[in-house]
Amino acid sequence: MLLYGPAGTGKSLIIGAVTQQIIELCQSKGERFGVVNINCQPINTLDQAVYELVQTVAKNVNAEIGVPETGVSTKRKYRRLYKLINEHYDSVIFILDEIDLLVGRRANDEPAYSKLLYQLSRASNTNEIEGRVSVAALTNDPKFMEDIDGRAESSFNPRDVYFPDYDATQLREILENRRDAFRQNALTSDVIPLVAAFAAQSHGDARKAIDLFRGAGDLADEWGDGEVTESHVRESQEEIDKDRSLKLVEGLTTQKKISLYATAAVACHSNRSRNSVPSPVGFNVYRWITDELDADQMTRETYVKYVKELSTYGLISSSRKSRGRGGGMYMEFTFTGDPKAMMKRIVDNTRLEAIGDQEDLLQTIVNSQSRELHNQ
Repeated sequence: MLLYGPAGTGKSLIIGAVTQQIIELCQSKGERFGVVNINCQPINTLDQAVYELVQTVAKNVNAEIGVPETGVSTKRKYRRLYKLINEHYDSVIFILDEIDLLVGRRANDEPAYSKLLYQLSRASNTNEIEGRVSVAALTNDPKFMEDIDGRAESSFNPRDVYFPDYDATQLREILENRRDAFRQNALTSDVIPLVAAFAAQSHGDARKAIDLFRGAGDLADEWGDGEVTESHVRESQEEIDKDRSLKLVEGLTTQKKISLYATAAVACHSNRSRNSVPSPVGFNVYRWITDELDADQMTRETYVKYVKELSTYGLISSSRKSRGRGGGMYMEFTFTGDPKAMMKRIVDNTRLEAIGDQEDLLQTIVNSQSRELHNQ
């Protein structure tokens, strides 16, 4: 299966709930059903992903991992994974959350997620796993399958399950189930409908809706009010809109601030579609900024890693793009907030003030690098 849709729409939650039901059903029938669930976001390479799978299975069945993390081939790790599964399970499902982030280190190579999907989805057909095998890939990227290798696509051949944004009615139902987090009669009748309406209009994200709901309660406590009312919800929404992402920016390390500033500069000054930043352009602007500041300069891989990490804060979303046949792959970053406001917050009282004074030159650099990518 391929489960795809925006963040906060329940992909991980639903696959976890369904597999738990299957575990209980199989136990009642004497079947050994295994769930091997990993999150690919912090994993850099195919080798690390396979080791994570081995480690997860070994922990689930209380067995020795049986292979070292480094110093042996990926093939040997696959063999250990298959051996553990054959010994302990009659059937298994691999759940690969945030699969699109498992790219690998070499930009021109086949993506690591493509190789992993190919191996796991065909493991039963090649008799490396003796029982039934399912693979569920979870992603926020609706175009994920466009970048997958042809062999992997044929072998994986998923059933698509789309998770759309929640609408106001669905969010109201979710929030009603959180009502018991508040004291009895603490909520006026318009609070939950208003929170659901704000969340549905802005993002359709259940987690953010719950954050807004909790924030309104916190404000009521802070103000010493006996009830949570519409005014608390509106104030909570204003605080979220105004300051969340900008406060996060202030806490970043210097290198992450430079990486974010360079990426935001491309979003603001490039002639491309609004807020869209190809990683090669962002990295070249990052290099120019570090040269101007006489700061340490990280590799392209580290720059991409830093910017991708910002997606966990909700500042940026990322997806993989192709340059066409033989042209390799690159990451494309899209800002969820205002990149200009982020640039201003980063510049204030930092070494980047010197760059902020060179706005025209920065725009020239951005457009030059954008044209160079387009002409390649």
